[in-house]
Amino acid sequence: MRDYTLIQAILDASHDGIIAVDRDSTVIWVNKNALEILGLPPHVVGEKITRYIPQSDLLRILATGKREIGDIATVLNRQIIINRLPIVIDGQTVGAVSTFKEFTDIQKMELRIRKQSMESGLEAKYRLEDIVGHSDVIREAKELAETFGRTEATVLILGETGTGKELFAQGMHLCSQRAAGPFVAVNCAALPGNLLESELFGYEDGAFTGARKGGKPGLFELAHGGTLFLDEIGEMSLPIQALLLRVLQEKKVRRIGGERVIPVDVRIIAATNRDVEERIRMSQFRSDLYYRLNVLTLELPPLRQRLEDIPALTWAIIREIAERGDKTIESVSESLFKLFTQHDWPGNVRELRNVVERMVLLSKTARLERRDAAFFEKKLQKRRQTDGAAAVAGTIPAAEDEAEMILRVLQQTRGNRQEAAKLLGVDRTTLWRKLKKYGHGST
Repeated sequence: MRDYTLIQAILDASHDGIIAVDRDSTVIWVNKNALEILGLPPHVVGEKITRYIPQSDLLRILATGKREIGDIATVLNRQIIINRLPIVIDGQTVGAVSTFKEFTDIQKMELRIRKQSMESGLEAKYRLEDIVGHSDVIREAKELAETFGRTEATVLILGETGTGKELFAQGMHLCSQRAAGPFVAVNCAALPGNLLESELFGYEDGAFTGARKGGKPGLFELAHGGTLFLDEIGEMSLPIQALLLRVLQEKKVRRIGGERVIPVDVRIIAATNRDVEERIRMSQFRSDLYYRLNVLTLELPPLRQRLEDIPALTWAIIREIAERGDKTIESVSESLFKLFTQHDWPGNVRELRNVVERMVLLSKTARLERRDAAFFEKKLQKRRQTDGAAAVAGTIPAAEDEAEMILRVLQQTRGNRQEAAKLLGVDRTTLWRKLKKYGHGST
């Protein structure tokens, strides 16, 4: 009796459901999890299993003596995975045992294993509240991102280089129901097509020359239960676009060189600095993939549209540098901030970071002054001259016409026409003629 109680306690301690029958299909052992999952009464032991499960697959195991591993079935509206094995003593099948587990348990276990085996960096670190800035445009972008993050829909982030697309993607992941899952990011522009394919979908052992022994899981597998961030999606080749579309539709991946189909549960956030609709017109991007990705759209403002955030951004960068132990800055002059607001920052926050970091590392004091930005001011002046020459030559970028360029330069020189003409690369007479042409002769 003691041995029976001990064995029953061991079976009940198992997280799997376990049920065993003898050669006559009479139930001889069953644990609590099996009773709960299969909906069986406690007194099932000693009864024929067919009384409760008329078409029990254990009858087949008794007849064939063969094991069956990894069968999937639905029992009481639950999906379970089942292993059935014969009980063999002295070469004779004397019974059969079935062990089974709910899919949800397997998925949770798989997620834990994947998270433990992931390389460092495959996680989100930045929350939306960590994104620096209090301007109306950045505040609205963060509010919209939070709303999007709480959904399961695919998000397409649009924004120039350096506007913080990955920061917003991480923030949306961390305010979603997938926050406990992995956050996996890949730059689609940084990898050639064949390498991007193997990174996204993985490969089996021997799939190609140089393939890692034992194969490698793809980023879709690593992101299972979490978020996959596809940066620079507009640079993806058409063949990879077709494969990606299939995965989004079927929610399954097949590794390169493999036949096994792997279900994946992944939320996609994509980003681009390209005009995707223009690329569609040029037959460089699939329209069906674009509409699949562009369920929700988040447009990020460039730094030139939120210049009031520059002081806060500058201090955030300074604090990061101090935390690394490189240099500590205690104050920043207002004249330096004023200089920063005169630039349109085509490289956005990334460009600002580069400038501030250089100033901090080269500064000889704990205060940043305008003189510390001599290299930046020289670059800014050179750009004004280039823009001015383009304005007079009639080759101004589409976003800014000649009149706007001249007025902007005049504003920078506080109305000093001689200095403005010098910056524009023309003489004062030409500048006066241009001003008269645009109705600003008395400016």
